[in-house]
Amino acid sequence: MPQLPKNIRYLAVEGVLGAGKTTLVRYLCQALGTQILLEDFENNPFLNAFYENRKSYAFQTQIVFLLSRHKQIKETFLQQNLFAPQIISDYAFIKDRIFASLNLDENEMALYNKIANLLEKDIVRPDYVVYLQANTDVLLERISQRDRAFERNIDPEYISALNECYNSFFMHYDQTPLLIVNTNDIDFVRHPEDFQMILETICRAPQGSNFYSPKPRRKT
Repeated sequence: MPQLPKNIRYLAVEGVLGAGKTTLVRYLCQALGTQILLEDFENNPFLNAFYENRKSYAFQTQIVFLLSRHKQIKETFLQQNLFAPQIISDYAFIKDRIFASLNLDENEMALYNKIANLLEKDIVRPDYVVYLQANTDVLLERISQRDRAFERNIDPEYISALNECYNSFFMHYDQTPLLIVNTNDIDFVRHPEDFQMILETICRAPQGSNFYSPKPRRKT
């Protein structure tokens, strides 16, 4: 049975909307017997308004997410010890800055940074990060397929811009070991062999920054 290395107590899976983070984390936790930590995004009261008018509701939405993510991670790790289960999350606290850099204006960003800098001081960082990468058209197709109400009118240009921000961020990311997985040609929901490949690659946990691009599945 595959296992995460014992030195990885906290693994975070990141990616743009539609990348498959939550689904992969559920599968990983089931396969590895780890504790799961899922982002509580649906309880942000400004989220629907944000997608209808990003400029007017960006700051409120971002601050609620920042405080919510901080509270959730803080409470999760408050009583963690060496004998507690390993944790796999479908987000990392650092993601908040990616969204903020895209959505906030200069004055809002200055205020955001003051708050974020204080909160980041007592946040537990992941021991390992997996970034699920995909082309924008693939992300849009997956977003459409899952059909969340607040995402039905999402602006494709916003997803494209967000995808560029994510790729740029993780291109320079060096806070922890990083595994970038190209998910354009895999489907770990419909094809168990795709999930098995990702599972085995993650459990090897190569040090440094690594890029994994699975070979496209043969068409029958």
